[in-house]
Amino acid sequence: MKPAGVDVIVPCYNYGRYLRRCVASVLRETRIPIRVLIIDDASSDGSAAQAREIAAEDDRVEVVAHRVNQGHIATFNEGLGWVRADYLLLLSADDLVAPGALARAVGLMESHPDVAFVHGRAIRFSHEDELDPLPESADADGAAILRGVDFIGDLCARPVNPVETATVVVRSSIQKRIGGYRPHLLHTGDLEMWLRCAAHGSVGVIGAVQGYVRLHANNMRDRYKGPADYQQRYEAFVDFFDHNSAVVADAPQLKRRVLRALARQMVGDASNALDNGRRYAWMIARAREIWPGVRWTRSYWRLALKGIVALLLARGRWKGAPKPADTGPTP
Repeated sequence: MKPAGVDVIVPCYNYGRYLRRCVASVLRETRIPIRVLIIDDASSDGSAAQAREIAAEDDRVEVVAHRVNQGHIATFNEGLGWVRADYLLLLSADDLVAPGALARAVGLMESHPDVAFVHGRAIRFSHEDELDPLPESADADGAAILRGVDFIGDLCARPVNPVETATVVVRSSIQKRIGGYRPHLLHTGDLEMWLRCAAHGSVGVIGAVQGYVRLHANNMRDRYKGPADYQQRYEAFVDFFDHNSAVVADAPQLKRRVLRALARQMVGDASNALDNGRRYAWMIARAREIWPGVRWTRSYWRLALKGIVALLLARGRWKGAPKPADTGPTP
């Protein structure tokens, strides 16, 4: 019987300077079968030529080079269509796989056929010398299996993405059943994907370091902040529940939970913005749209009182008091 392997998709757009180290971190794994597909999305920095050089050196590597840029979601989905192995990893060309990570993930999922995907610890770094050589992570660091509904419930209670894509190995049969990434979720497609996978199986959590995430000036995650980040997270959860309620226990209650949590989070961020002299009214307005009941929470009324005081100070109603920076209209 052929041993279970991992197909690794490496989308690349102008990350040629990182590509060789990224692919090398994958090919280091020799205990299980590995295939790599580099998809260059019409880079202008010579990434395609770099990819072809890497493929010429190792027959486990294949290359697709787009003549016209298709965007990251279309590129991800193209890669998913290429997969033949039992398991898959989508790895950005600027990130790295930790030594032993793929074998650990496969071992866990082979032992637990109900697990839809596995993720683990990630280390963030900025410079190559921080990881030279890549630290080894002991196989005995432990693992846990979380019911899919519990994973979904945890994300609904705290609606931020706790999973680094560089650490995620997905069972290919689950991926093919649930389909690809949503085209409109440019920033939170991975968050919605983890929710969708968890709706169809358990989640494995590995205690070892499974990936290394590079921080640099062109990180895609930095393009979505403030209103765009909140909107994308809101759309990810709404899209998930709109399409998967039939297979998620207590879906209506979980959807209400996440909308409440998002609204409360926005009120908390609005309070911090007010304290630091930044505009915050948009957060209050959006929080009320997401969950109208937020206006009856203590945090909302504390913020409203702070806003009134700030407005009075700004207008000089309290003589002798220092004037804060412009904070925008009160909630």
